[in-house]
Amino acid sequence: MSTIDQYVGLRVQRLRAEDLQRKPNKWLAALPQFKTGTKFLDIACGMGFDSIAWARQGKKVTAIDANWGLVQNAADLATREGLKIDFVVADATLLPFREDSFDFCNSENLFEHVPEWQKISSEASRVLKEDGAFLIRCSNRLCPYNHEINHMHFYPWLPDSVKRPILRWVQRNRPAWINYSKFPAVNWFTHRGLAKSLRPLGFLTYEPFDLVTKDLLSANRQKLFFLFNALKQHRFLRYLIYPLLGSVEIIGVKKNNIQEQRVGHAESSRGEAGFENVEHEADLAGKVSGK
Repeated sequence: MSTIDQYVGLRVQRLRAEDLQRKPNKWLAALPQFKTGTKFLDIACGMGFDSIAWARQGKKVTAIDANWGLVQNAADLATREGLKIDFVVADATLLPFREDSFDFCNSENLFEHVPEWQKISSEASRVLKEDGAFLIRCSNRLCPYNHEINHMHFYPWLPDSVKRPILRWVQRNRPAWINYSKFPAVNWFTHRGLAKSLRPLGFLTYEPFDLVTKDLLSANRQKLFFLFNALKQHRFLRYLIYPLLGSVEIIGVKKNNIQEQRVGHAESSRGEAGFENVEHEADLAGKVSGK
């Protein structure tokens, strides 16, 4: 059995009844766009749990994954649940959709596995409509607990020069430690770093702490709302919490006027600085426009 088949088989074995009862991400659902937006793109849908959750809310869902086996299993689950979801085998760095096609994009547990992860952000910006929302959840470099490589905590804190040989050894000798994944995690993120990478693409960025309200918390956590409110009001306090979070979660809202302002600033700088900056500013404008 190939490692790809083993990976898909492991995902199927781990299917739980509660996975099929998952609700849409509460931070996306709290945005005003949730009431009016209808078209949802699940990037790297895996077994399709999030796709199913959004389809149950009446959204028109398109789900993509590069793994044919996962797409087939996800489609079977959706059919079994009586839901219509368009499943597509596709590359997240080259989405087969037109510009301004979707109101929401969702990407969970993908960025850490793609060397050119920036292309995913660029493609999401391209296919999102104005005011469209993009949710990213990925590995947290500041958290010592490592769920990407079993038995190897504190791995995220190691320098890349040490990580690479360790990962090669694991792939050769202990593939079960990476759940037989053909594309194990190679990237690790921070909240601030990931948010910063989205802004040149025209996204206003938010952390869950920025969006928290008392009604979005569980009954137990509502008792600690004063703490969440402090984290909302005083961003520097979040550095005490970041190492305790297993993942980084960022919501980006696309604003075309931000892109236009950045491109306009680049053009203005080019005019003032003279010929020597033309190549640099043209490159900046290309990145901002998602090209």
